Amino acid sequence: MTLLRSIYENSPVVVQNAMISGYGLWLKRLRYGHDFERTLAQLTETERYTADALRAVQANRLAALVMHAGAHVPFYSALLERAGIRPHEVNIDNLARALPILTKEQICASSTALVSSAYARRALVPLKTSGTTGTALTVLATRRAIQQNFAFFARFLAWAGVKIGQPSATFAGRLVVPIEQSRPPFWRVNWTTRTTLFSSYHISRDNMPHYIRQLERTAPAFIDSYPSAIFTIASYLKEQGDAHKIRPRAIITSSETLSPHQRDVIEEVFRCPVFDQYGNVEMAAFIGQCEKGTYHISPEYGFVEVLDAQGRPARPGEAGELICTGLLNFAMPLIRYRIGDSVVVGTKSCGCGRNFPVVDSVIGRTDDMIVTPEGRYVGRLSPVFKLFPSVREAQVIQDRLDHVTVKIVCGEDYTDAVGAALIREFQLRTGASLQVSLDRVDAIPRTAAGKFRSVVSLLNRNGQLSV
Repeated sequence: MTLLRSIYENSPVVVQNAMISGYGLWLKRLRYGHDFERTLAQLTETERYTADALRAVQANRLAALVMHAGAHVPFYSALLERAGIRPHEVNIDNLARALPILTKEQICASSTALVSSAYARRALVPLKTSGTTGTALTVLATRRAIQQNFAFFARFLAWAGVKIGQPSATFAGRLVVPIEQSRPPFWRVNWTTRTTLFSSYHISRDNMPHYIRQLERTAPAFIDSYPSAIFTIASYLKEQGDAHKIRPRAIITSSETLSPHQRDVIEEVFRCPVFDQYGNVEMAAFIGQCEKGTYHISPEYGFVEVLDAQGRPARPGEAGELICTGLLNFAMPLIRYRIGDSVVVGTKSCGCGRNFPVVDSVIGRTDDMIVTPEGRYVGRLSPVFKLFPSVREAQVIQDRLDHVTVKIVCGEDYTDAVGAALIREFQLRTGASLQVSLDRVDAIPRTAAGKFRSVVSLLNRNGQLSV
């Protein structure tokens, strides 16, 4: 434990709030400034561009990124030289042929070679990923890129009818409340940004009334949360039939895959729309829902390829993995980066008027999908558990190609007959060749970052157990 962390955990709540607010002030200065304001103004204009005009913006930004990488980033200058390709010859149409896919393992092995020599190292900001895919990364970014990144988030919030600076509540992976604390408050306050930071680690049935009363007192304009955290609170309110006064204008979800069932319950309980968003520390891609509920890829943010298992562009309605080229961070360019997540390619346009690429859904991590013995990839298994209200929470763990264990947290009305029916429904979707074992548990642990993983695959890309 660091000295600062020790001081924080042993301080009174008011001092903890002051420390969080001081850190919040530093973050505010880092994230919001001239580049933020200028970028947000540009984005307000470009979101109404035609598809051809957006394509031109994207092509110009990609060309500038590749030229910079070829001149100042040793990893790419060596790669292009070996391939006999000049940076100016790479464009949006031939990128996939000109450069190979970049993996997380390559980033870890070549992190120094991926940093641009055009920037002083001390001027760059290190950003760390949570490592939920098994490989934690540190990405160096310019302050300009960080402010541009938050301008995209601000535009997304505008689609939800809210804005940065309004009172908000967050449920994320920050350990703002010491884990051994057993009494409220299970939240801390960032006075700088008017944000109440709720602990995702202390949510329990016994503590739920405290969370609800504090949400009523703070009256947030929006709640920014992991889907699992706000869904747990919504489920409790629905089960209890409590009349509550929590009326945000929008719920913002991210960092986990949001299931249709979770969305339905959250919207029903809080009587406001859920706006789901996909982003990443690497600043590789930004996907968010508009006011019509459609997922849009922001083309000014990154160039995104969606590829099937054979490496070909996925067709509308098909799932594919994201191969991303971020267009903001010139300090550590990630070109054709396999981020480890997948989406379903859009099958229709959106009536919101934005000419952005559309995806039907964000599936989430590619290694969080079940693989059947026949080689089929199966995602979105949450509808199975929706059929059984006595199963409060479930996690699917694949430990063999022909076997999964389903951890379940059960209510009092759970019976063995419910378990047998659950297995039947599960195998209707995966096939009988996949064996299913049930494991009743008191609770399902979150990751170190506080995230809930509904599906955990222990297999590698070849279907073998990872060791």
